[in-house]
Amino acid sequence: MKTPKLPLKHILSVRCPMCGAPPKERCKLSSGHPSFQTHFDREKAAHRVAPPENFGEASLRMMWASIRRGLRSLFQQG
Repeated sequence: MKTPKLPLKHILSVRCPMCGAPPKERCKLSSGHPSFQTHFDREKAAHRVAPPENFGEASLRMMWASIRRGLRSLFQQG
């Protein structure tokens, strides 16, 4: 089964299980220098997580959550 190619931003959003490179940083070679390519296992790990949100999507999600909480408290009987 062929998996679709993910954008580099999505691949770099997860920690590399091979070299331990943190999110948003490139993979490292065994010598400690940055690698030009990411490890295959990092790409597999990125397939298992949702794509990263951009700032606009995150702020809209937070706004809608606060509106729902406010409306729930207005119309809650108790």
